Amino acid sequence: MDVKKYLIAVIVVFVVYSAAAYMTHNLLLAPDYAAMSATLRSESAFLHRMPVLYLANLIFALAFCAIYARGYEPGKSWPGQGFRYGLLVGTLLAPVALAAYVAFPLPGSVALKWIGLGYVQIVIAGLTAASIYRHPPPPKTL
Repeated sequence: MDVKKYLIAVIVVFVVYSAAAYMTHNLLLAPDYAAMSATLRSESAFLHRMPVLYLANLIFALAFCAIYARGYEPGKSWPGQGFRYGLLVGTLLAPVALAAYVAFPLPGSVALKWIGLGYVQIVIAGLTAASIYRHPPPPKTL
């Protein structure tokens, strides 16, 4: 594995995924969360736990990029590979929203929005990783 390319991909995917998550949850879903405020943590309690959220995003980026690096096909369309990879990983993560709907007092509409917007976030992350891996690694010199 090209460690330099992998680390670049991890950093960029972490930043892009975190930004997409911010837009999803702090902008697009803010009205839904406001309506559920009685069942959610207070803003101060949430902010106190933000480092754990960033750690989770970093772990996601590490695994996401490691899997992509092992499975992409050099020479093939990088947008197609990134989109397909994002859809597959999104499909793996969609059941998390369904499980949350079962376990927590969460409106079904929010679970569906999590799934739909989650697919968008993951496809963006897939396209990001694919764009970094689109060029073959340079030949090794002696």
